[in-house]
Amino acid sequence: MPVLRRLEEQSGPAAPGDAAGPALERIIPFTFVPGPALTPDDASALVSQLESLYGPFTDLDWLTGGAGVSYHDMVRHVVGELGPALADVDLAITVDASPDCRNQSFPAALLAELLPGAPLQMGVSEQGVAGPFTALRIAHQRLRSGAARRALVLIMEQSTLPPDDAAVRPTRDVAVALLLGPDGTVAVDPPTITVTRTDPDSRTDPDSRAAAEADLVVAGAGLTGTPPGTPVVRAPGGHPCAGVWLALAEALAGGTSPAGRVLVADVDPVLPYRCAVTLTPSAARPEPPARDRRPGRARTVDHPPAAEPRPRRPRELVP
Repeated sequence: MPVLRRLEEQSGPAAPGDAAGPALERIIPFTFVPGPALTPDDASALVSQLESLYGPFTDLDWLTGGAGVSYHDMVRHVVGELGPALADVDLAITVDASPDCRNQSFPAALLAELLPGAPLQMGVSEQGVAGPFTALRIAHQRLRSGAARRALVLIMEQSTLPPDDAAVRPTRDVAVALLLGPDGTVAVDPPTITVTRTDPDSRTDPDSRAAAEADLVVAGAGLTGTPPGTPVVRAPGGHPCAGVWLALAEALAGGTSPAGRVLVADVDPVLPYRCAVTLTPSAARPEPPARDRRPGRARTVDHPPAAEPRPRRPRELVP
């Protein structure tokens, strides 16, 4: 079990004062098609767990007819796809905005088990649009302090969910992987997460000062206002956690970075969170090493196959 150290405490080969500032190496989106139907055991265990929290369901079509792509499926596929690019990741953070569709252990534990070495594992769950920004903030602090060298932030959304009128339901099963480290070419500022107490209708504009200083704004679906004089890329609707990151991946696709500062901003439609982070592509940074770290295009994959487990893999705990 990894030991969580204080963020300022030095760990690893980086000497104090020599730690490179966090930078984005790659951002890779994934989409998934429906997998095999849930087994009766999977379905009954999940229904029992959810009904203990929300009461009995009168209709289980959302489960029996759902896509059934779990967070474990996504983790296995992402690790299999990225392969050698994850060789020296020593901090792994998963982000999800809703419960899983299968009764399994936390995805961060599986991710850390499939990665080589012994990376520090963390999971951020059910924090709405703030989840990815929280994970980036943790990664930023640990990379900046030298407590970690490279970080993987894996944002996931699965669409097999019970009815809920108050929440934004994912329209697709998607994941977005962000790799950060000293070899990146897009500098990352410390993310900001603000708790607001105002009317949600007054939170629809990006922060005016940050937007004025940006050369491009990547705005979440809830930010409907347009900052004057600044180009805006809109996130697709139907993604309560990953939308703005799908839009950012598209903006950076093909290896062509926007000139100047990029503001990534989002607001949660239910929780009182406003979030933002500024990215700065820099031509002065060194080129990535031999392994391919260019931003990748979104890909659609069949139901992810199981990854090859490492020797002596411990048995997963099922609640």
